[in-house]
Amino acid sequence: MVDNQAGLAEALLEAHVQHIVEELSSPGLKALLAEEVDAVLLLAGKLTVGNMVTRKQIKDTAAVFASEVEFGPGLPELVGEIARRVYGHEIHDKTTPGDLLTDQHFEDFTDQILELDSLRDKIIRAAVTSPLYADFASDLLYSGITGYLAQSNVAKNIPGASSMLKLGRAALSVATPKLEASLEEGLRKYIAKAVQASTTRSAEFLISHARPKLLKELALDTWEKLRDQPVGGLREHVGETAVEELFVTGFEAWHHLRKQDWYRIVIDAGIDGFFEKYQDATLATLLADLGIDRERIVDELQRYAPSVIKTLKKKKLLEPIARRRLAGFYGSKAFADIVGRH
Repeated sequence: MVDNQAGLAEALLEAHVQHIVEELSSPGLKALLAEEVDAVLLLAGKLTVGNMVTRKQIKDTAAVFASEVEFGPGLPELVGEIARRVYGHEIHDKTTPGDLLTDQHFEDFTDQILELDSLRDKIIRAAVTSPLYADFASDLLYSGITGYLAQSNVAKNIPGASSMLKLGRAALSVATPKLEASLEEGLRKYIAKAVQASTTRSAEFLISHARPKLLKELALDTWEKLRDQPVGGLREHVGETAVEELFVTGFEAWHHLRKQDWYRIVIDAGIDGFFEKYQDATLATLLADLGIDRERIVDELQRYAPSVIKTLKKKKLLEPIARRRLAGFYGSKAFADIVGRH
C-alpha cells in the first residue's frame, strides 16, 4: 500500500509539473495572465490597504532601505557610468530648453516663484549684508572713484587744480611708497565703512525696486535668449570630470543625510500622510489613483513574462521551480491520507 501511494504521488507530481510547465510556456500564456489579473483585481476591490499592511510595517521597511542598508561600491560606479553616458549623448546637441519646456510652463513657474515674497526679501537681505557683497561693492566704488579722477577733466576746469595734482603726484613719487599705499588703504577703508553702514538701506532699495513685474521681465528676457540654444552647449562650461565630481559629492552628502534623524522623521511623516488618505481605501482605488489600470498591468506582464519564462525553460530552470513548489504537497501526510481514503 505504501509503495502504491509513493508511486501514485510520484506520477501525480510529474503530471502536475508538466501541466504547469506547459501552461506557462504555451501560446495560451497571454490569456492566462489576463485571467489572473482579472482575478487579482476582483480581490483588490474587496481588500483595503489597511487590511493588507500596517503603518508600522511600511515604516520599518522604509527605515531599513532608506537608512540602514549599506550599498556596495558597484552602485556609485554604475550611476557614475550612467551619468557619463547621459552627459555625452548626442541628443543634447539636437535639443533646446524650448523643446523641454514650453513658454507657458516657464512663465507659470516664474509666476509661482515670484509669489514667494517673504522668501525673496529674505534672500536679498542675506545677500546684501554678506561680506562678499560688501567687498564687491567696495571694490566697485573704489575702481569707479579712482578711474573717474584719473580720466575726467574736472581738474582742468578748476584753476590751479591741475598744477596741484601734478605737484601731488611728484611729491608722492619721491615720498616713501608706504604713503601712497596708506592713502589707498585709507580710501578703501572709508568706502568699506560707507558700504557696511548702508547695507540695510541698500537691501530695502533692492526689495522696493525688485518687484515681481520687473523680475518677471528679466526672467522672460533671459529665457528668450536661452530657449533656442542647444542643451549640449552647457558642456563648454561643465566638463565630464566636473559632472563626475558633482555626483561623488552628492552621493556622499546623501549618504550622510540618510543617517540623520531628520531623514527618517520626514519619511515617517510621508507614510503617515499616505495612510491617512488610503488606509480605508480599497487596493483597486489606490491603483486607480496611481493611474494603474487593468490594461497597463496586462501589457507590462505580457511584455516581460513570456521572455522570462522562455529563458527559464531554455536554461532548464522552469521545471525544477515547479517541481520544488509542488513536491512538498505530494510527499505530505495530507496527500497520503487523501489517497488512503480512496
